[in-house]
Amino acid sequence: MRDPFRIDSEKMSLHPRRVAQWLDARDDWEKAREVFPIYVEVSPVGYCNHECTFCGVDYMLDRPEKPSLKPEVMTALLGDMRAHGVMSVMFAGAGEPLLYKPLADAIVHADRIGLDTSITTNGVLLNEAFAHKTLGAERLRWIKVSINAGDRDTYARIHRTKPNDFDKMLANLEAAANLREKLGSKCTLGAQMVALPDVRGTDPKRPLVPVHWPSNYDSAPKLASRLRDAGVDYLVVKPYSQHLMSSDTRVYEGTVYPDAAAWAQDLHSYATERFSVVVRYQTMGELERVERGYEKCHATPFHWAYVEADGEVWGCSAYLGRDEGDHHYGDDRFRYGNINQSSFADVWRSDRRKACWAYVRDGLNITECRQNCRMHQVNLHLESVLSPGPHANFI
Repeated sequence: MRDPFRIDSEKMSLHPRRVAQWLDARDDWEKAREVFPIYVEVSPVGYCNHECTFCGVDYMLDRPEKPSLKPEVMTALLGDMRAHGVMSVMFAGAGEPLLYKPLADAIVHADRIGLDTSITTNGVLLNEAFAHKTLGAERLRWIKVSINAGDRDTYARIHRTKPNDFDKMLANLEAAANLREKLGSKCTLGAQMVALPDVRGTDPKRPLVPVHWPSNYDSAPKLASRLRDAGVDYLVVKPYSQHLMSSDTRVYEGTVYPDAAAWAQDLHSYATERFSVVVRYQTMGELERVERGYEKCHATPFHWAYVEADGEVWGCSAYLGRDEGDHHYGDDRFRYGNINQSSFADVWRSDRRKACWAYVRDGLNITECRQNCRMHQVNLHLESVLSPGPHANFI
């Protein structure tokens, strides 16, 4: 199985200087405050044009104020992060990033200042004008489209949108692939599908209405075929992981994949030298593991961060939250401050991040964390650095 982008693996080992900095600083706050993240996820808007059945951050998408980062705040954020050692930004988050009208300008600005960028999107708004403006940016490293079925009807039911969005999204991807060739762009075009089982029950948003959300397993080969023919670089199939704070999206909770190798077998036949199919078997298998392989989270609050559309900076998106009258979502111990009031650097060096640093080191029970969190492979690598075993010096 070709995985040239190390999707079902870790990349922390590619940053030995940052790991060395972390090793030196992890128990000393005065040093730890200066260890800035390698990677930051930025949610430019807090709303979406789809209502996917598996959305883990559904509770963030019904805010009446529809938050969005101001263009000048975004520009300042990117510059400040770049100046303090942040290497990459993924535009994604709770909302659909292509709904953010200044996004193309933000990507061009990031390119000018030397900051790698990427986009995770549902692709419906990946139009020609946006592609023309951004594919020429050297540091737009990849665009990944979330496509959770291989036919328009299943897609519409899972994304809870119009079937025509499936056609529009595929046309946009093919057009972007053609434009990439014309421009000589090196931007990777990928797609991901969350593997979803057949579920029958009631819609959490309308509890009295029975629903059937079909499995997308059988349609995955159709999707692989269409993406390969469209000129896309890869399809990754990943497992569902239950978000801790989700209010409505619980229909897939407890999903495991003991039969993944059987139903995904045909997928690999669509791979070519130019098109990879990556089924995340390793990550799927981790869902059934009781032991994580480490006792503490080493990634938080060091190596990554999340910036929400309302400006709040979080150390871990698994604890992401918001206030709504008397109801509060999220865990404020992972909220560091707001870039509408302070610079990213000041937020990162704040007393609130110091408190999170102390809590994660001494108080966090990781058995209560999200299973298969985004930093799981990073934590496994850093654990191996901390505890290499008795024969590590026999290289």
